[in-house]
Amino acid sequence: MKKLLLTTSLLLITVVSLAQNTKEAKESKLEFVATGKLGWAKINQSGFVPLNANSNAGDLLLSYKLGKNWGLSSGVSFMELNTNLNQNGATASLQNSYLQIPLKIGGDYVMFNMDQSNSKIFLNVGAGFYASTLLKSELQTITGSTTTKNLGWNFGIVFNTGVKFLISDKTSIGIGFEGQGDISKMKKDGVERKVEQLNSIYFSFGFKF
Repeated sequence: MKKLLLTTSLLLITVVSLAQNTKEAKESKLEFVATGKLGWAKINQSGFVPLNANSNAGDLLLSYKLGKNWGLSSGVSFMELNTNLNQNGATASLQNSYLQIPLKIGGDYVMFNMDQSNSKIFLNVGAGFYASTLLKSELQTITGSTTTKNLGWNFGIVFNTGVKFLISDKTSIGIGFEGQGDISKMKKDGVERKVEQLNSIYFSFGFKF
C-alpha cells in the first residue's frame, strides 16, 4: 500500500509539473512589434523660424514581459520629417531622416471589466526615453539640392496610449496615439537642432515567439 501511494504521488507530481511546463511554454514573454506612424511635428533649427513638418515613421521593437501586465521594449525606429520653407525669397523643401533607439516600459490592461484570460481587447499604455541621430538632412530648391549627413545625437521622451486587439494566442494588432519630443539639442558645426511636439497616430502588429 505504501509503495502504491508513493507511486501514485510521484505520478501526480509528474503530471502537474508537465502541465505547468506546457502552460508556461504557451505563455511566451517575448514579443516582436512592428509599428507604422503618421503625424506632425515642429522643427527648431538655427537659422530658421520654427518649421511645421509632416512625419512618417516606423518601429521594429522586441518586448519582454516583466510581470502580469508590464513589459520592457527596445529596438530601432526610423523617421522622416518633411516641410516647406522660404530661403532667400525662394521656396524650398527640407527632408530630415532620423534613426532612434527607444527604451520603453508599457502595459496591457483589460477593458470592459472582463477576465484577463478571456479578454481580447486591452488598453495599451507606455512611456520611456530615446536616443536620436539625424542621419541625413536634404534641402531642395529650384536650382538644386544640398545634402548633409551625420548631424549629431540627442535624447527625448516618448509616451503612447491606444487599444490592442488579440487576433490569436500569437498575434495582435493595435491603434493609438503617440507623443514625443527632444529634451536636448543636436549640436554640430555651430548648428543646433531639436524636434518638438511630435504627435502621431500609430498602427501596430505584434507576434509572440
